Amino acid sequence: MLNYKHIVVEGNIGAGKTTLANFISNEFGSSLLLEEFEENDFLKEFYNNKDFVLHAEVQFILDRSKQLFQFHNKEHRSVVTDYIPSKSLIFSKMNLSTNDFSLVENLVNALFKTLPQPDIMLFLERPIHQLKENIVKRGRTYETNISSEYLQKVEDAYINFLKQQQDFPVLLINADEIDLENPQHLRAKLHEILQSNFDNRVKKVSLL
Repeated sequence: MLNYKHIVVEGNIGAGKTTLANFISNEFGSSLLLEEFEENDFLKEFYNNKDFVLHAEVQFILDRSKQLFQFHNKEHRSVVTDYIPSKSLIFSKMNLSTNDFSLVENLVNALFKTLPQPDIMLFLERPIHQLKENIVKRGRTYETNISSEYLQKVEDAYINFLKQQQDFPVLLINADEIDLENPQHLRAKLHEILQSNFDNRVKKVSLL
């Protein structure tokens, strides 16, 4: 029996969030919720033109709000997702002006305040050059212009968020330790971790 019923897998762009979330869902029978961003045309514009940043973030908030309310309107024994509801605040604080961020913050607080929050976060750590390699491998055309500098900026924004977050445990995981070729070992390590009790702080754990 898992101690945590609402698991979120987070990390930088290309860290492998969806891959691990899928594995956990398949192995533990958890309901799976994946971020739907392919329909966000403003995101595709943003990577080429920063003037679309507010449009992209507002569209994300509206899409996530709809998806989350529909998902949590159903009964789930346990849940695993590849994004945290407040993700828009992390990216907005990094990309928006103070006034625009205030607008986004008010919108997030209004739409997401009644939604269930995670019980635990698994945060995947991966070097910037590996993130770039993974982004190239998955071949999304609109991501081709993502620079190493932008990925570092995202990484720094997540680190700042994690330092301030005290609502649930955050486990830092070296993404290189996720061995999908040895699913029995990975399953056993995840069982061990998710059956443990952690304080609401950031802690590094190993899957080896």
